[in-house]
Amino acid sequence: MKKILCVLLVVAVAITCCGVLLTACNETSTDYSHTIVFYSSQGDSLQSATQVAINNFEAKFPGWKVQHVQVGGYDDVKEKVISDFQGKQQPDLAYCYADHVAQYLQTSKVVDMSTLINSTDKVKGANDVEYAIGYTAEEVADFVQGYYKEGLASNYGDYAKYGYDANAMLTLPFVKSTELMYYNKDALDALGLKPATTWDELWTQASYLKTKYPTATPLGYDSEANWFITMCEQNGWGYTSADAPHYLFNNDNTKTWLNKLNEYYNKGYIATQNEYGAYTSALFTKGTEGGAIYCIGSSGGASHQNPGSAFKWGIAPIPGSVQADGSVNYSAISQGPSLVMFEAGNGVANIDEKKIMTFMFVKELMDPTFQASFAIASGYNPSRNSVYEIEAYKEHMNGTDITAVAANVASSMADRFFTSPAFVGSSTARTQVGNVVLYTLKGSKSAEKALSDAITNCGGNR
Repeated sequence: MKKILCVLLVVAVAITCCGVLLTACNETSTDYSHTIVFYSSQGDSLQSATQVAINNFEAKFPGWKVQHVQVGGYDDVKEKVISDFQGKQQPDLAYCYADHVAQYLQTSKVVDMSTLINSTDKVKGANDVEYAIGYTAEEVADFVQGYYKEGLASNYGDYAKYGYDANAMLTLPFVKSTELMYYNKDALDALGLKPATTWDELWTQASYLKTKYPTATPLGYDSEANWFITMCEQNGWGYTSADAPHYLFNNDNTKTWLNKLNEYYNKGYIATQNEYGAYTSALFTKGTEGGAIYCIGSSGGASHQNPGSAFKWGIAPIPGSVQADGSVNYSAISQGPSLVMFEAGNGVANIDEKKIMTFMFVKELMDPTFQASFAIASGYNPSRNSVYEIEAYKEHMNGTDITAVAANVASSMADRFFTSPAFVGSSTARTQVGNVVLYTLKGSKSAEKALSDAITNCGGNR
């Protein structure tokens, strides 16, 4: 017989909080023993979308609340979590990227969700309805496996040092995105050009595009760091390693590529986010007069690439790199938030119970119906395969608006996605290689100097 875990349905009846005594009640106090604290980087519209999952959870489990805190950007979430650990006030659940989790592991407070995922126990909610804690094998298989496997401890350096085994599940995928190539279809059609499928093709086109559209920039690339990391992956140049030595990016291949980028930049072929001073989607939507012909940016940011009626647009996967044998490597970076759970902070005593209930809220966020509505609202791709069979999502994917087309192209690229090794210092490496691209483009540092400085800023090649 399966063990049934009964959830205590706590109802605080404050009889004295009435009439003139109302002001004596501490309305701002939080019962952390029955409040799940969730940190995210969601804006107002997505917080409204997430409120649906919160309402569903709170209706199923009266007496439990979710406190959803919008912290800022992804890095802001990371910094707040690290800060909160110092005061033992960490949240129960947070948005994360792998390199953030690599830093959290040192606290030994990251919850291994595999025990919860595999649990056959149940938890009792409102009206004595019983809910399974874990997932069935079929439900686990419903996750997009490339996304799901990103959460395994084996992807992290030194996981065993912090008490985890290789199959520990440290994160679950929430929604995901990748990089896509948005292009000005009118501009290409007018010159008889097709969207470039390789970097060689793109640079060949760039010269022609600059001649025909002299005030335009052939390529805008939103993320300098992603560009560097993707080129290392596509070409096998070496970026980082989970094992020492960690930093592999200072090599002759990256130097040659960076020097070529500087040449292209000086010819007016390239703009990047930090060089331009804003996302290059703002450049793309300007069209051929002072804008960009191609723009590589997030599939989750497709709405920002929409030029309205100014010109016809198209979306394609990012270009690939031609290999020595003539084949093409089309690797594309996997992005978007995952979810990480922490052992309860704020001095609560019911740590095990709170882990279970936090995971039950995670399951609300992973519910295919909710995933469909959130994916439509956000432009990100869902983490569950069954979402693609939900009528509302199928209708969305059959649409012709830019967010639907972007989601379709991104979903077709699942076998191209990659992630980078996560270890303490991997977040710094990402920042540093982004700086390398910027410095080399603008000529403020040579490729050799920029790469050498980046290694130093990472703490040396340890």
